[in-house]
Amino acid sequence: MKVMLNKSNFAIDEVICPATEDKAACLHESIEGCLVRWFLMRYGFDCNVGVVPAASELEIAWTLVTDSPYDPELWQVWVIPTSDAVFAAWLDTQNGDSSSETAAEII
Repeated sequence: MKVMLNKSNFAIDEVICPATEDKAACLHESIEGCLVRWFLMRYGFDCNVGVVPAASELEIAWTLVTDSPYDPELWQVWVIPTSDAVFAAWLDTQNGDSSSETAAEII
């Protein structure tokens, strides 16, 4: 998942979702599209962790936290930059690989 940023205002210009299948994890019928894009364009980066330098393009990993899978108003989407040092190190341990480039490509 990629986020295009306006660095001067630190605002989200666009969220590029790579999902192309009808059953992709981020696609949801109640919002007719990518739930990560919907959430970020609506709420911005209020639910995020990780630290990276500001850039015009940011690759992210995400997770959905909710008790109601059918009501988007009750969703909480957490995002983290894949280049965040702590996340990249953790992801490497999950893949059994010491290369953060390889780990980031899996997401």
